[in-house]
Amino acid sequence: MIGPIVEAPTKDFAPVKTRRVFEVVADQIHAQMQSGALRVGDRLPNERDLAAHFQISRHAVREALRNLESRGVVRLKKGSKGGAFVTDAQHYAVASVVRDMFQVGDISLTQLTEARLWIEAVVVREACLSADAAALAHMEENVAQAAALTKAGKMVEKTQVNIEFHILLAKATDNPVLVMMMKALMDVLQAFVIQIGSVMAMDVIRSRTRLLQHMKARDADAAVTEMERHLKRLHRHYIESALARSLGKDEKLVPK
Repeated sequence: MIGPIVEAPTKDFAPVKTRRVFEVVADQIHAQMQSGALRVGDRLPNERDLAAHFQISRHAVREALRNLESRGVVRLKKGSKGGAFVTDAQHYAVASVVRDMFQVGDISLTQLTEARLWIEAVVVREACLSADAAALAHMEENVAQAAALTKAGKMVEKTQVNIEFHILLAKATDNPVLVMMMKALMDVLQAFVIQIGSVMAMDVIRSRTRLLQHMKARDADAAVTEMERHLKRLHRHYIESALARSLGKDEKLVPK
Protein backbone atom coordinates (compact mmCIF):
# COMPACT_ATOMS: atom_id res chain seq x y z
CA MET A 1 0.00 0.00 0.00
CA ILE A 2 1.34 3.41 -0.97
CA GLY A 3 1.94 5.69 1.97
CA PRO A 4 1.17 9.40 2.19
CA ILE A 5 2.95 11.66 -0.30
CA VAL A 6 5.59 13.84 1.35
CA GLU A 7 6.47 17.07 -0.43
CA ALA A 8 10.16 18.04 -0.69
CA PRO A 9 11.06 21.17 1.31
CA THR A 10 11.17 24.17 -1.00
CA LYS A 11 14.11 25.68 0.91
CA ASP A 12 16.39 23.12 -0.84
CA PHE A 13 15.68 24.60 -4.28
CA ALA A 14 17.55 27.56 -5.71
CA PRO A 15 15.81 30.32 -7.66
CA VAL A 16 15.88 29.91 -11.46
CA LYS A 17 18.21 32.41 -13.09
CA THR A 18 18.40 33.56 -16.70
CA ARG A 19 20.93 31.52 -18.65
CA ARG A 20 24.17 33.19 -19.63
CA VAL A 21 24.63 34.29 -23.23
CA PHE A 22 27.55 32.00 -23.97
CA GLU A 23 25.55 28.94 -22.83
CA VAL A 24 22.73 29.78 -25.25
CA VAL A 25 25.22 30.28 -28.09
CA ALA A 26 27.04 27.04 -27.29
CA ASP A 27 23.75 25.12 -27.30
CA GLN A 28 22.78 26.62 -30.68
CA ILE A 29 26.10 25.58 -32.23
CA HIS A 30 25.82 22.12 -30.66
CA ALA A 31 22.31 21.74 -32.08
CA GLN A 32 23.70 22.45 -35.55
CA MET A 33 26.19 19.60 -35.04
CA GLN A 34 23.48 17.20 -33.91
CA SER A 35 21.29 18.07 -36.89
CA GLY A 36 24.12 17.42 -39.33
CA ALA A 37 24.35 21.02 -40.52
CA LEU A 38 27.87 21.02 -39.07
CA ARG A 39 29.95 17.93 -39.77
CA VAL A 40 33.12 16.43 -38.37
CA GLY A 41 36.14 18.41 -39.57
CA ASP A 42 34.16 21.58 -40.33
CA ARG A 43 35.74 24.81 -39.13
CA LEU A 44 33.41 27.26 -37.45
CA PRO A 45 33.42 30.92 -38.53
CA ASN A 46 35.99 33.09 -36.76
CA GLU A 47 35.22 34.91 -33.51
CA ARG A 48 34.45 38.22 -35.21
CA ASP A 49 31.95 36.69 -37.62
CA LEU A 50 30.28 34.66 -34.88
CA ALA A 51 30.03 37.74 -32.67
CA ALA A 52 28.40 39.68 -35.51
CA HIS A 53 26.00 36.85 -36.32
CA PHE A 54 24.85 36.35 -32.71
CA GLN A 55 25.10 40.08 -31.94
CA ILE A 56 27.22 39.43 -28.85
CA SER A 57 30.73 40.29 -27.70
CA ARG A 58 33.79 38.34 -28.87
CA HIS A 59 34.43 37.49 -25.20
CA ALA A 60 31.05 35.70 -25.07
CA VAL A 61 31.98 33.84 -28.28
CA ARG A 62 35.26 32.67 -26.72
CA GLU A 63 33.37 31.45 -23.65
CA ALA A 64 30.94 29.55 -25.87
CA LEU A 65 33.79 27.89 -27.79
CA ARG A 66 35.55 26.91 -24.56
CA ASN A 67 32.27 25.44 -23.34
CA LEU A 68 31.98 23.35 -26.50
CA GLU A 69 35.61 22.27 -26.16
CA SER A 70 34.98 21.08 -22.61
CA ARG A 71 32.09 18.97 -23.92
CA GLY A 72 34.48 17.36 -26.40
CA VAL A 73 32.56 18.40 -29.53
CA VAL A 74 34.90 21.19 -30.66
CA ARG A 75 38.67 21.26 -30.85
CA LEU A 76 40.44 24.62 -30.70
CA LYS A 77 43.66 24.98 -32.69
CA LYS A 78 46.08 27.90 -32.70
CA GLY A 79 48.02 29.38 -35.59
CA SER A 80 47.29 30.72 -39.06
CA LYS A 81 45.41 27.54 -39.97
CA GLY A 82 43.76 27.24 -36.59
CA GLY A 83 40.25 27.90 -35.37
CA ALA A 84 37.40 25.94 -33.88
CA PHE A 85 36.87 22.54 -35.54
CA VAL A 86 34.04 20.05 -35.08
CA THR A 87 35.53 16.88 -33.63
CA ASP A 88 34.29 13.34 -34.11
CA ALA A 89 33.88 12.12 -30.53
CA GLN A 90 34.06 12.89 -26.85
CA HIS A 91 37.63 11.57 -26.73
CA TYR A 92 39.19 15.03 -26.90
CA ALA A 93 37.70 16.08 -23.56
CA VAL A 94 38.93 12.83 -21.98
CA ALA A 95 42.38 13.29 -23.54
CA SER A 96 42.57 16.87 -22.27
CA VAL A 97 41.97 15.76 -18.68
CA VAL A 98 44.46 12.88 -18.90
CA ARG A 99 47.06 15.12 -20.57
CA ASP A 100 46.74 17.72 -17.81
CA MET A 101 47.13 15.02 -15.15
CA PHE A 102 50.18 13.65 -16.95
CA GLN A 103 51.81 17.06 -17.26
CA VAL A 104 51.41 17.92 -13.57
CA GLY A 105 52.65 14.50 -12.47
CA ASP A 106 49.37 12.95 -11.29
CA ILE A 107 49.90 10.24 -13.90
CA SER A 108 53.34 8.72 -14.49
CA LEU A 109 54.68 7.40 -17.77
CA THR A 110 54.66 3.92 -16.25
CA GLN A 111 50.97 4.22 -15.36
CA LEU A 112 50.19 5.48 -18.85
CA THR A 113 52.00 2.48 -20.35
CA GLU A 114 50.17 0.10 -17.99
CA ALA A 115 46.83 1.52 -19.14
CA ARG A 116 47.87 1.10 -22.76
CA LEU A 117 48.92 -2.50 -22.16
CA TRP A 118 45.55 -3.37 -20.63
CA ILE A 119 43.42 -1.49 -23.15
CA GLU A 120 45.36 -2.55 -26.23
CA ALA A 121 45.33 -6.19 -25.12
CA VAL A 122 41.53 -6.06 -25.17
CA VAL A 123 41.50 -4.15 -28.47
CA VAL A 124 43.90 -6.59 -30.19
CA ARG A 125 42.00 -9.63 -28.93
CA GLU A 126 38.64 -8.29 -30.08
CA ALA A 127 40.06 -7.07 -33.40
CA CYS A 128 41.41 -10.58 -34.06
CA LEU A 129 37.87 -11.88 -33.80
CA SER A 130 35.99 -9.16 -35.66
CA ALA A 131 38.36 -7.51 -38.16
CA ASP A 132 37.18 -8.12 -41.73
CA ALA A 133 39.27 -8.11 -44.90
CA ALA A 134 38.75 -4.38 -45.43
CA ALA A 135 39.93 -3.52 -41.90
CA LEU A 136 43.04 -5.67 -42.29
CA ALA A 137 43.74 -4.09 -45.68
CA HIS A 138 43.54 -0.59 -44.18
CA MET A 139 46.05 -1.56 -41.50
CA GLU A 140 48.39 -3.07 -44.10
CA GLU A 141 48.21 0.14 -46.11
CA ASN A 142 49.04 2.07 -42.95
CA VAL A 143 52.14 -0.07 -42.29
CA ALA A 144 53.32 0.32 -45.89
CA GLN A 145 52.89 4.10 -45.64
CA ALA A 146 54.81 4.21 -42.36
CA ALA A 147 57.66 2.18 -43.90
CA ALA A 148 57.89 4.55 -46.87
CA LEU A 149 57.93 7.62 -44.61
CA THR A 150 60.59 6.05 -42.39
CA LYS A 151 62.87 5.35 -45.36
CA ALA A 152 62.31 8.90 -46.59
CA GLY A 153 63.32 10.27 -43.19
CA LYS A 154 59.96 11.95 -42.66
CA MET A 155 59.76 11.11 -38.97
CA VAL A 156 57.02 13.53 -37.93
CA GLU A 157 54.67 12.24 -40.62
CA LYS A 158 55.67 8.65 -39.82
CA THR A 159 54.81 9.13 -36.15
CA GLN A 160 51.34 10.38 -37.06
CA VAL A 161 50.77 7.34 -39.30
CA ASN A 162 51.96 5.01 -36.52
CA ILE A 163 49.49 6.58 -34.13
CA GLU A 164 46.71 6.20 -36.69
CA PHE A 165 47.43 2.44 -36.79
CA HIS A 166 46.21 2.07 -33.19
CA ILE A 167 42.98 3.90 -34.04
CA LEU A 168 42.42 1.63 -37.06
CA LEU A 169 42.98 -1.33 -34.75
CA ALA A 170 40.34 -0.03 -32.33
CA LYS A 171 37.89 0.64 -35.17
CA ALA A 172 38.27 -2.99 -36.21
CA THR A 173 36.59 -3.99 -32.93
CA ASP A 174 33.43 -2.14 -34.02
CA ASN A 175 33.12 -0.81 -30.45
CA PRO A 176 32.81 3.00 -30.24
CA VAL A 177 33.85 3.05 -26.55
CA LEU A 178 37.15 1.34 -27.33
CA VAL A 179 37.67 3.73 -30.24
CA MET A 180 37.08 6.73 -27.98
CA MET A 181 39.48 5.41 -25.33
CA MET A 182 42.16 4.67 -27.92
CA LYS A 183 41.87 8.13 -29.45
CA ALA A 184 42.21 9.72 -26.02
CA LEU A 185 45.34 7.67 -25.25
CA MET A 186 46.84 8.48 -28.64
CA ASP A 187 46.24 12.20 -28.15
CA VAL A 188 48.17 12.10 -24.87
CA LEU A 189 50.93 9.98 -26.39
CA GLN A 190 51.29 12.29 -29.37
CA ALA A 191 51.83 15.29 -27.11
CA PHE A 192 54.55 13.35 -25.26
CA VAL A 193 56.29 12.15 -28.44
CA ILE A 194 56.44 15.70 -29.78
CA GLN A 195 58.56 16.59 -26.74
CA ILE A 196 61.06 13.71 -26.94
CA GLY A 197 61.17 12.93 -30.66
CA SER A 198 60.23 9.97 -32.83
CA VAL A 199 60.99 6.37 -32.16
CA MET A 200 62.71 3.18 -33.26
CA ALA A 201 62.76 3.47 -37.06
CA MET A 202 61.97 0.11 -38.72
CA ASP A 203 61.48 -1.82 -35.46
CA VAL A 204 57.88 -0.60 -35.38
CA ILE A 205 57.28 -1.74 -38.96
CA ARG A 206 58.56 -5.25 -38.28
CA SER A 207 56.39 -5.51 -35.16
CA ARG A 208 53.32 -4.30 -37.06
CA THR A 209 53.97 -6.88 -39.80
CA ARG A 210 54.15 -9.72 -37.27
CA LEU A 211 51.01 -8.44 -35.53
CA LEU A 212 49.03 -8.46 -38.78
CA GLN A 213 50.22 -11.96 -39.60
CA HIS A 214 48.88 -13.17 -36.24
CA MET A 215 45.62 -11.31 -36.79
CA LYS A 216 45.11 -12.87 -40.22
CA ALA A 217 45.64 -16.28 -38.61
CA ARG A 218 43.10 -15.29 -35.91
CA ASP A 219 45.76 -16.10 -33.30
CA ALA A 220 44.70 -13.66 -30.59
CA ASP A 221 47.21 -14.87 -27.99
CA ALA A 222 50.17 -14.38 -30.33
CA ALA A 223 48.86 -10.99 -31.46
CA VAL A 224 48.45 -9.77 -27.88
CA THR A 225 51.94 -11.01 -26.99
CA GLU A 226 53.41 -9.12 -29.96
CA MET A 227 51.64 -5.89 -29.01
CA GLU A 228 52.70 -6.19 -25.36
CA ARG A 229 56.32 -6.83 -26.36
CA HIS A 230 56.24 -3.76 -28.62
CA LEU A 231 54.69 -1.47 -26.00
CA LYS A 232 57.18 -2.52 -23.31
CA ARG A 233 60.05 -1.91 -25.73
CA LEU A 234 58.52 1.46 -26.58
CA HIS A 235 58.26 2.31 -22.88
CA ARG A 236 61.99 1.66 -22.37
CA HIS A 237 62.76 3.94 -25.28
CA TYR A 238 60.61 6.74 -23.85
CA ILE A 239 62.25 6.44 -20.42
CA GLU A 240 65.76 6.55 -21.90
CA SER A 241 64.91 9.40 -24.28
CA ALA A 242 63.27 11.44 -21.52
CA LEU A 243 66.33 10.89 -19.32
CA ALA A 244 68.68 11.92 -22.12
CA ARG A 245 66.59 15.03 -22.73
CA SER A 246 66.66 15.96 -19.05
CA LEU A 247 70.46 15.60 -19.08
CA GLY A 248 70.74 17.84 -22.12
CA LYS A 249 71.82 15.15 -24.58
CA ASP A 250 70.98 15.49 -28.22
CA GLU A 251 71.45 11.89 -29.34
CA LYS A 252 68.50 9.60 -29.86
CA LEU A 253 68.66 6.52 -27.66
CA VAL A 254 67.50 3.26 -29.22
CA PRO A 255 66.23 0.58 -26.82
CA LYS A 256 68.29 -2.57 -26.58
